[in-house]
Amino acid sequence: PRLKKALAVLDEDKSGEIDVEEWETAIQKGLAHRLEQLSIERQRRDRANARADEEFSAEFLSAARAVFLMIDKDDSGFLDKEEIVTAVRADKEVIDFLTNCGNKNLQYLLVPSRLEAALAQLDSDRDGEIDCNEWEDAIETALRNKLAQRAKAREAQAKAAAKEIAKFTSEFLNAARQCFIMIDKDNSGTLEKPEIVKAVKEDKKVIDFLKNCGEENLQFLLHPPRLDKALDALDTDKSGELDIEEWEAAINRGLAKRLEQLAIERERRDRAAMAADEEFTTEFLNAAREVFIMIDVDESGDLEKAEIVDAVKNNQKVIKFLVNCGNKNLQYLLVPSRLDKALNEMDTDRDGHIDIDEWEECIEIALKNKLAERAAKRELDALAAQREIAEFTGDFLNAARKCFELIDKDGGGTLSHSEIVEAVKSDQEVISFLKTCGEE
Repeated sequence: PRLKKALAVLDEDKSGEIDVEEWETAIQKGLAHRLEQLSIERQRRDRANARADEEFSAEFLSAARAVFLMIDKDDSGFLDKEEIVTAVRADKEVIDFLTNCGNKNLQYLLVPSRLEAALAQLDSDRDGEIDCNEWEDAIETALRNKLAQRAKAREAQAKAAAKEIAKFTSEFLNAARQCFIMIDKDNSGTLEKPEIVKAVKEDKKVIDFLKNCGEENLQFLLHPPRLDKALDALDTDKSGELDIEEWEAAINRGLAKRLEQLAIERERRDRAAMAADEEFTTEFLNAAREVFIMIDVDESGDLEKAEIVDAVKNNQKVIKFLVNCGNKNLQYLLVPSRLDKALNEMDTDRDGHIDIDEWEECIEIALKNKLAERAAKRELDALAAQREIAEFTGDFLNAARKCFELIDKDGGGTLSHSEIVEAVKSDQEVISFLKTCGEE
């Protein structure tokens, strides 16, 4: 029934066929609609991102100021080398901030062999100390890099969200179409009340879809006392039946509600993931830096083959880090037969040892792989959580409807005071549900 009407609308010249111009006109309308949706979603996301970045920037700058004060033990307003060396050895808050601050020169303050060069870069007026302005210049670079990282992460999250929304929408609309077909036993293209009543009593697939469809009136079809009122609300042309257009209008309302819920949950999940990954990154980079220092026994700032061989045989902390670090070449340092090949891959300037830059290139790959592993695991966990929530929601709403029916002894569609009093005294199923329903 819908096909003929759709063809009539698309066939503007009433030739009985859809020519390429009519097809492209329809496609352009569809594209314009999708682009409008994308624009609205992008604007909403940009506003949310701007607020989040503003909050992050305030916290980052506050932490940077606090770190400057923690290093500046003599309150002179300048950081001398001795103060910096003491802080990067002993002060965990300083170390944690610098480790993942976004500015290589600040990070190199943590590496003894690179400290002098880093100080020279930071000390722009060459007076032998880092003053407040020089510190803030370095922090400004760090913040700019951190915000760029956040923007890149958000782009990846947006692509994942778009993929998730497209998949959910396709599955939801497919299920809705199948549900309509299952109810429409006589294939008339409309749903009559007897067909609906039969389906919501007997067809588990119909029941499961309606439970979680997100549209109140469609859900009320499952609740006998509300069915007539729900049908009246859905039957907008008052024909006494639900045609495909009325069904799809309700389905689209339900889909919009479900997508809104999905977006809220996705944003909450992404914020939590970003915070967790930030914390993980700091811990990982700290551990990587410590492992470099543990291997570099002669404190030359370079890792010689002999140092590496000794460490991967005898140092449990080094071994533990490398085993699951996320970079095959680093892991192969633990395998005698693969060690030379791994070192050759890591030693990009072919000088016979691994310097801090080469080590950090390996660590950057390792971290990228570890974060990808974490993201993949979160996606799987989210899918499992969605299934669990959908199942719980369906069971809960079913139990709630059954509870209503158990209390509503006269089948009037309303609960009188006496019916409620009697049920909460004597009906164990009602009592059990109300005890754990979560509503005071």
